Amino acid sequence: MKKQGWLVLSVLVLTICLTGAPAHAQDGKFSLFAGYSFGTNNYYSDDPGLHGYAADVAYNLNKHIGLEANFSGHNGTSTIYTDVYAAVDNSYNEVVRQDLYSYTFGPKLSLPVGHFSLFTHFLVGATHVHNGETDSCVPGTGSGAETCSTSYPYHDSSHGNGFAFKVGGGVDWNHGHWGVRVLEVDYVHSEVSATETESCTGCTADTYTYPQAANDFELATGVTFNIGGAK
Repeated sequence: MKKQGWLVLSVLVLTICLTGAPAHAQDGKFSLFAGYSFGTNNYYSDDPGLHGYAADVAYNLNKHIGLEANFSGHNGTSTIYTDVYAAVDNSYNEVVRQDLYSYTFGPKLSLPVGHFSLFTHFLVGATHVHNGETDSCVPGTGSGAETCSTSYPYHDSSHGNGFAFKVGGGVDWNHGHWGVRVLEVDYVHSEVSATETESCTGCTADTYTYPQAANDFELATGVTFNIGGAK
């Protein structure tokens, strides 16, 4: 887990330890969540999705309306063998490292139903995207095998910051001062100004800047906490 994720989770745990818990979950002035998240990744079409983590803090104005700060991060390394031939020929190996983060804020609407709470939120904020790709050549081992080009390994790295919009909702199950987020589903639209650098052995690096947008979905589950006095 990246250091941003550990920082958010540490703050949540520290807050819980310092404040104590109320007698009823829906009487919490603050609602906290931390857990696992799976996100699609349309910044890189060959990757089916990334595992990650999510956390949020909501200040509840009453039992139905709150203000939420939300964080999610998704990271992954994929190895893709794009061209594998017979032993006499070269093979080409591609490894991709990806990191996606979003930091959003906005209103949260809740509907308590017994021990459950249905919620939806509308969040805006910022995103950071990084994509690193390395292509390498694996020489053939058979008789008369080819020689790999001296330009390998080839590196392609892009990163950017920009705008993010997140809308969705989910279901929490409450048990006193803690509970479980059964499922949260969010649609995320993000736009970044990306800077891409291409380099290889023995060649001059090229850098490009261009806008890039993506439409993704995130699915999260984890533990919730409700703290503070009655609203």
